[in-house]
Amino acid sequence: MTTAIKRHPYRAAFVAMLIALAVACSASTDIGLTADVGSTPEKTLESAMQADRDFTAMVKKDGLKAAFLHYMDPADSMFIEPGVVTATAAKIADGFTGSPPDFTIEWIPDGGHASSSGDMAVTTGRYAVNAGTTPVAVGRYITSWRKNAAGEWKAIIGTTAADPVVTPSTAPDPEGRPG
Repeated sequence: MTTAIKRHPYRAAFVAMLIALAVACSASTDIGLTADVGSTPEKTLESAMQADRDFTAMVKKDGLKAAFLHYMDPADSMFIEPGVVTATAAKIADGFTGSPPDFTIEWIPDGGHASSSGDMAVTTGRYAVNAGTTPVAVGRYITSWRKNAAGEWKAIIGTTAADPVVTPSTAPDPEGRPG
């Protein structure tokens, strides 16, 4: 089996995605979710984007750990980083334990997509991570949202893609031009 994975590393991921899709589309009806029949994708997206704005506002007001515990789904959430997947809201929030007091993360949603059933949405936007006034990373983020049984938006998957770091050239220009 390990030889097959080495030859086709994406095949196992593809199979896992197919299984997850099959489970998500199964006929089980006792999951406790209800669809908003009066919803449109536009209304759903605006509602999810407001939850995203409320999430970042809570980070500023109550701190990273409290906000992530509140807005991430307690059991089904995950944050995906290069080479690492952190699952559950508690483990994601624990990642901020010991952060310096001036460590901040801010984001602004600027778009996304949503279901017409009113229970799923994906938001995207720009984010910035700072240590005081020093930028640590900037880039784009994606958050997948799902409404829980109480009708509250909970983030289930989050990931970021940092902008490439541009380093200025220090080599002198042969024509003597600056920069």
